Parts: sequence; structure tokens; C-alpha cells
Amino acid sequence: MITKRAIFPPQAMALSTTVLLGWLSLMLAGCSLSPVKPLDSEVASLKSRLYLAHGASAGDAPLNSLRAIEATLQRNDYDGIEIDIVLAGDSVPLLAHDPWISQENCRRYDGQAFEPVYIRDVYSDELNELFECHFPAGKSGAAEKTSEYHPLVTLAEALSVARNYPDKTIYLDLKIQDGVTLDVEEYGAEIFLALTEQEIENPVFIEVPEKHQVEKIKHSLEDFNARIALSYPAFYAGEDWDYIGAMAAIRTFFFAENPVDAAQESNADVLIGPTIVMSHSSVEKLHQSQVLFGTFLVDDAESLKSACNHGADIIITDIPVGQRCEPDL
Repeated sequence: MITKRAIFPPQAMALSTTVLLGWLSLMLAGCSLSPVKPLDSEVASLKSRLYLAHGASAGDAPLNSLRAIEATLQRNDYDGIEIDIVLAGDSVPLLAHDPWISQENCRRYDGQAFEPVYIRDVYSDELNELFECHFPAGKSGAAEKTSEYHPLVTLAEALSVARNYPDKTIYLDLKIQDGVTLDVEEYGAEIFLALTEQEIENPVFIEVPEKHQVEKIKHSLEDFNARIALSYPAFYAGEDWDYIGAMAAIRTFFFAENPVDAAQESNADVLIGPTIVMSHSSVEKLHQSQVLFGTFLVDDAESLKSACNHGADIIITDIPVGQRCEPDL
């Protein structure tokens, strides 16, 4: 059986998270009354702001599905796609939000009950012979985006579609977790192989959860030009983002845990997290250090406004089509 790590007693966590988020939103918003601009595009060699579809879905297809990738890349209102990557037992990169197959996310084709398994313990062909899956979306739109089951897509399949849209950004969120997934070196080797075999010319971002993994991924990519993003804070499947983000914001605000230090110590090109973690001054310091700021959990008008005001350079969003920062600085 797969067990998820308990971070906090559920009832206490729910109450504490609600209080923390309300208080921190006011506190961090009050750090600066003026919106932060994105990093200068000439310096960053990037559009002024990238909007990426969470799980590649623009809202009318299941997350991390081939149908979502094909549909979203044809649209003009998204700059690219964000997809989640887990390595199967034969090291094949698959699109999956969680590192396990469970009845919460998947079902057997034959309808039989099954015990949860780690994706890293089963070969990719066997996974797709036995299971079809869907994965949870953000806080809103989840029912819309997870209503259909589908086979697990390989990264090679995803890239074979994306390469036909070379101006679109590909953002790979690597799900790496001790004791649950294969290690970072294996991810790096397989990602490099997939990108080069498909002759990808798209802009590519690759996200890892821990500081020590940034240089390892960069080393694995050799001369492939990809930007590496660091999760801030590190987060793993089964944990509560609101609570983790709120605690990271407290550490940043009260204990001088500097997001800029995290980016510089790791040599990351991007720092990405929920905007609640970042004060305006933290984002401004990141930009002064030529580090991009990215954010996700953008699933309603309020979170979009927060991302815009914080100067997010990359917005991974569940927001319906047409909702962007106004004006888009």
C-alpha cells in the first residue's frame, strides 16, 4: 500500500492553514503597494510573461493527456504547456501528476480491484496494458479536467506533438522523491535522450524540487539549452500546498530565509512556487539577480491578480481562456 506523509493533524491543519493564508495574504500584499514588473525581456531573453496551461490542459481535456497537448498547442492564447514527469520501471518518462498508481487516480481496464503501486516499480508497457488514469487539477476546475480516463502518455509522444509548434514553451515538472521515484541522474539522462531524439527546438524549462538537483540536471543535459527551475519550497505529492506554502512564507518573512539565496546556491534560472511564499521585495531581488519568478496554483481571478502584482514571469494556470494580467506589464 502507498502511504502519504502526514504533515499535520487534518482538522488542525485545515483550521491553521485557513488562518495562516488569510493573515499572510494581507501581510505579504502589504509589503509593497506597487505591482512588480516581470524581468526585462531583453535581459531575460524571454517574452515579458509566459502563460502555460497546467497539465497541458486549456480546460477542455484531461490533464497530462495527449488530447490536451494537441488541443492547447494549437491555441494562440497560451504560450506553452506544463506537464508532469515520472519515470517508469524501465526508465521511460511518463506524464503523471503523482508517482503512484492508485484507485484515486486510476482504474484497471478489466475493472478489477488493485493494490496501489509506485510507477517506478512497473514497466511502462505493463502500466498501459493494465491501467488508464486521470490526475487532479488545481483547486478549481478539477471535475472538468479529470472527468475522462486516458492511457499514460510517454514524454516522447508529447514531444513528437510539441515539436510541430517550435515557438511554444515546454515546461517539464520532474516528480522526484526519495524512496518513491528513481533518482535525479536517471531523470536527467532520460530527459536529455527524449529531447535530443525528438530534435526539440522549443524553449524548454525543467523543474526540480531540491537545490542539489539543479546542477545534476544541468550536467545531464550537456549542451541542450534548457532553463532549470527550482521549487520554492520543495513539495511532494500527498502534501498540502497551502500549509507548506504558508510555512515557507513565515520562514521567509520572520527568519530571513532568502529566496534569492536558494536560487543562487542552486544556480537555478527560475524560482517557482505559490505567490503566497513571496513578498514583492523578494521577487524584486530575484529579478535584480537575473532570476525569473514563476508561480502556479493560478486557478481563480484572485490568484491571477496576485501573480500579476508579484511580477511573475511564468504563470502556470488553470484560468479559463482569455483571462490574463491587465495590463500585461
